[in-house]
Amino acid sequence: MKYKTGVNLKDYTTLKIGGEAARFYEPQSIAEIQEILKEHKEQNLPLVILGNGSNMLFEDEGYDGSILHISNALAGIEPLDQTTVRVYAGQENGELANWLADHSLGGFEFASGIPGTIGGAVIMNAGAYDGEFKDILKSVGYLDENGDLHEVDAANLELGYRHSWFTDHFGVVVYADLQLEPKDSKLVHAKIQELHDKRHSKQPMDKASAGSTFKRPSKGYASALIHQCGLQGRRVGDAMVSTKHAGFLINDGQATCKDFLTLVGIVEDEVLAQTGIKLDLEVRFIPKMPS
Repeated sequence: MKYKTGVNLKDYTTLKIGGEAARFYEPQSIAEIQEILKEHKEQNLPLVILGNGSNMLFEDEGYDGSILHISNALAGIEPLDQTTVRVYAGQENGELANWLADHSLGGFEFASGIPGTIGGAVIMNAGAYDGEFKDILKSVGYLDENGDLHEVDAANLELGYRHSWFTDHFGVVVYADLQLEPKDSKLVHAKIQELHDKRHSKQPMDKASAGSTFKRPSKGYASALIHQCGLQGRRVGDAMVSTKHAGFLINDGQATCKDFLTLVGIVEDEVLAQTGIKLDLEVRFIPKMPS
């Protein structure tokens, strides 16, 4: 299977940080994904799956393995019945939300502003505004490391806070079946707009970021703790704790991976020292050398 070299990963992440991938694959079909997986299994080559890159941090030196990019060539929406749709992994969440609204289907409004694709959202059980994917997920189709297709019910995916079975096991999500509810199209569009306005008023949407940098801790909220510790505006190089929303560590220009991780460490240490609460990184860090 052909691949590209010299592809800069910062162009494929919302943080705009990262170097070049040794091998960059951009399959145009599920069959091509299967071919790539079989090749890598046979040759024991490391492989990272990349969607919209909205929760990924690569090193400045890049990645010495293979990147399999799930692009919009692998997007699509297929109605299965009046309230169930099959959504293919490369489908962008915002576009899906608008399609569902146009077709008088509700339940997905919470995800309308999540900056990513269906595949990544399923893997991390993404959520926002009191909703999460486990609320609407019916089943998932995925490819194992051999390229074999499996379909599994959502009930068997160990869905929890920013967690699924895929968090701990290899699998390439290729589609998700979502169970929605009939709802007036105007009401769905209005809710999407309401959440859009709320997000833009409270979050640094004009800056490069990976969304919420830390998971919700055992007590309180990461953003409140970071604010309480007086860390907003703290920066290392061009990596900065947003002054608009303390839960976002942003790239305020030309931040490096080292800048970002150093700032993460400062925030974690300060919050632990001042509150006794440990913060855990929600952003997935991919080191240059595959493990």
